[in-house]
Amino acid sequence: MNEIKFDLSDENPVSSNVASFSALASELELSIPDYQRPYVWEIKQTRMLLKDIENTKDGALLGSIILHKTENKADDGKTIYEVIDGQQRLTTIKLILMASLNNHNNLKELLEKYNNYLKDVSFFHKISQDNIKTNYEYIKNYLSNEDKASKFLEKLEKTQFIIVATTNADDAFIFFDNTNSKGKKIENYDLIKAFHLQAMQERHKDLQNANARYFESVINADKYNINDFLNKILNFTRKIIKQEHERTKWRSDDLIFDEFCKENLLGQSSCDYGIISDFANGVEFFDYFRKFYEILKIIRQTDFYQKLNHLDGTGYLQKALCMCMVVFMDRFKSGNFDKMMRFATRIIYANRLTYQSVRWESTMGSSEKIIKTIFLNNYESRIYEILDEIARECYLYEQIEIAKNPIDGGKRGDYKELCKDYLNEEFKKYGILGHFLGEQNGAN
Repeated sequence: MNEIKFDLSDENPVSSNVASFSALASELELSIPDYQRPYVWEIKQTRMLLKDIENTKDGALLGSIILHKTENKADDGKTIYEVIDGQQRLTTIKLILMASLNNHNNLKELLEKYNNYLKDVSFFHKISQDNIKTNYEYIKNYLSNEDKASKFLEKLEKTQFIIVATTNADDAFIFFDNTNSKGKKIENYDLIKAFHLQAMQERHKDLQNANARYFESVINADKYNINDFLNKILNFTRKIIKQEHERTKWRSDDLIFDEFCKENLLGQSSCDYGIISDFANGVEFFDYFRKFYEILKIIRQTDFYQKLNHLDGTGYLQKALCMCMVVFMDRFKSGNFDKMMRFATRIIYANRLTYQSVRWESTMGSSEKIIKTIFLNNYESRIYEILDEIARECYLYEQIEIAKNPIDGGKRGDYKELCKDYLNEEFKKYGILGHFLGEQNGAN
C-alpha cells in the first residue's frame, strides 16, 4: 500500500499523488459536502465501473479525484478532505464494499480496514436514495459469488487514482472536470450550484441545505430547461445590456460559469441592478435565480405564450420573447404585461412571417432592440413610443420581403393564419401596428 503525502502550503496550494484505492480509502478521511449534486449514476454507469475494475491489470488508473483540504478534523484527528470531483465513482465503490460485506462473511476481515471510508456521508436527495438502492441491488447480484467477489476486491484495492488536493476551494473548482470519461456529463448548473453553495459554508450554513433542496427540486421538475434558462435567457440578456455579447458565441454555454461565478472576495452585497446585478457568493445568487426563474414560469404559463408554441420549432423566437419579458417584469413590476407581450411578439415574430425558417441573427437583433429599450428607459410610455417606431420599420420590411417571396404555406403560412385569426386583432386592441400579410395591399 503506497502512502499518500500532500505537499501543501501557502506557497504551494495544490499537490497531487498517484495512489491505490487501498491507500485512498484507508488513509484519507473523505467527506462529500451537501452542496454537491445528487448521486445520479444508474445501472449503466455502475456496470461500466464494475467492468473497468474487473478488467484492470497491475493497478491500472481509474481516473482522477479532486479534493479540498479543509480545516476540519474527524473524531480520530485526521484532516477531512471534501470530494469536489469523483463522488459518483467513490460512492459506487462504497456500495461495492457494502454489498460484498453483506453478501460474504468470509470477506469481513478483508473489508474491516475500510470501515471509516465515507462512513458519515448522507444523501437527502430522493434521486440519490433511489439510485443507491437500485445500484446496491445490482452490485449485490453481480458479486453474489464469493470467489468472484474476493478476486474483484483484490483488483479494486490495487486500482490507481490520480488524486489532486488543494487548500483553496476555488482552485478545486478550476480543476473540476466537466466530463467524467466513464460517467455522466456534469452540467453547468451543477457547477454553478456547487460554487455558490460552497461559498455559503462559513456564513450561511443554515441556508445551505434549504437552497440546495430548492435548486434540486427545480432541476428535477425542469431539468431540460435549466441550462437554457441560465444561458439562453439570463446570460444572453445580461451580455446584451452590458454590451459584451458576440453573436457567434451565443450558441455555446461554455462561458456561463464565468458569468455567474465571479469571485466576490469580501462577500458583501452590491447594489441591485436588476437582471445585470452581481451578487455576493451564495445567498444573493439563489435569491436572484429564484426571482427570475419564477418570472419565467409565469410568462410560460400565459395563454398568449402557449398559442405561439407550435410556430417555433427551433425555440429561438420564444426564448427571445422570454428574454424581453423577463427584463420588463423586473423593471416595471406593475407595468402593462399584456401590451408589452404583444409588442415584443409583433417585432420578434416578424421574421416568422417573411421567412420559411427562423433566422437566428435577425431574431436576436430584434430582441436586442427591445431589451435595450426596456432597460434604458425609466418611463413605460416612452418604451411604447420607441417600440411603435420599430414595429413600423418591421411593417415596411415585411412589405419588401413578401413582395419578393409571397407567402406560400409551410410554417410561414400557419403564422399568416394565426395573424389573420388572432394576433392582428390582439395587436389592434393595444394600438399596435399588425403584420403585413400581402393581400392588404393587393399582393397575391
